[in-house]
Amino acid sequence: MKSGGWSAPRYAPSRDRAWHLSILINHTQCAWCVHDVDSGEPVALHWSDGHGALDADTLPVQQIATSFVTLPEWSAFVPESALMPGTEAQHLRLVHGGLPTGAMRTEAVESLGAVCVYLHDDELERTVLDRFPSARPVPMQSLMARGALARSSDGPVLLTHRGHDRLDCAVAHHGRLLLCNSYPARSSQDVLYYALLAADGSGIRPADLDLCYGGTHLSQHEKDLLQRYFHHSRAAVAPWNGHVEEPGTAPQRWLALLEQFACAS
Repeated sequence: MKSGGWSAPRYAPSRDRAWHLSILINHTQCAWCVHDVDSGEPVALHWSDGHGALDADTLPVQQIATSFVTLPEWSAFVPESALMPGTEAQHLRLVHGGLPTGAMRTEAVESLGAVCVYLHDDELERTVLDRFPSARPVPMQSLMARGALARSSDGPVLLTHRGHDRLDCAVAHHGRLLLCNSYPARSSQDVLYYALLAADGSGIRPADLDLCYGGTHLSQHEKDLLQRYFHHSRAAVAPWNGHVEEPGTAPQRWLALLEQFACAS
């Protein structure tokens, strides 16, 4: 089983109420990172195939808060005025068709005047909540929307996250969200096609977009393909001060992990 990690020299798991713990989990991988709540800087990142990372003895002991993202996710943005109590599942079925069993949740996104309705895999949620009962779920779609908006002050941006069989895309321009969607992506050609579709759906030419790429399953071949069409491209998450790139800890790989602190804080 593959695993890896990085910790800053100043990181002490036993330090009381100094850390925020973020977790990313899917059916084949798990990772967690720790942010210093005062500086906002990451101080540790560990991952593993399977879910062994959650048993690491380097996890913080008395963190201030814990958040998590599970993938895949079934989610949709619904205008606040259109969401009536009890209709959450109807909205998700309109977007996704059939739904798995799991806890239906909502999160208001005030900057959009919308509510994110989302559903996580029951088994994956239990894996996290059995270990961290007070952990707060973060919807991936809200994370992508906020990430794109935060990067859009200088011009139009397309933020992408490549998962196991999906491509999440969000397009924003000068603080306005133009598109946020999840597409089925089982091949490199799918990744390129849906990235171009997201650009087309937002009404902006690929050559005019700043592409910020990341994700747990993004390959070098896929990056090369995207860079042929998106002339302005970069990793969605840059290395931070003091980061040492141990195997598997490239920041852009863990976009859905490292962005949680900004969403949850």
